[in-house]
Amino acid sequence: MDYQILNLLFRCNKEFSHEKIRKQELSDTECMICSYIYSHENCSQDDVSVALKTDKTTVGKALMSLENKSCVVRTQDKADKRIKRLLLTEIGKKKVSELIDIHNNWLSDIMTCLSEKEQKQFENYCERLLTAAEKLTNDGGKCQ
Repeated sequence: MDYQILNLLFRCNKEFSHEKIRKQELSDTECMICSYIYSHENCSQDDVSVALKTDKTTVGKALMSLENKSCVVRTQDKADKRIKRLLLTEIGKKKVSELIDIHNNWLSDIMTCLSEKEQKQFENYCERLLTAAEKLTNDGGKCQ
């Protein structure tokens, strides 16, 4: 597969969703972070940084902005007072829910060119590719 095709597909998604994300008054980074917290409630800043492969400082700045926008709250971990747990507020949940719908609808629309069987195969291929990519990344970028 030509990497350019995959890159263009991601760019099309970004073009499609960019304006809609801005209407939610979120940056792309803030959107990614909120989406992660939405699926991983009570995670920490470190959890977000590792999962999204994003610098801790970038995540920290985005979280401060999200707190100022009343989208995220930080609470102290009961077992380890050094850790702050992240939760979406009702405002944050509403914004993320709308953004997830935007991405899901886009994906559903573009996948109409595939049969139901092809859609399932594509999902399976993507899961396998993600697993391989994560393994390669976790192995320090060395192919085995």
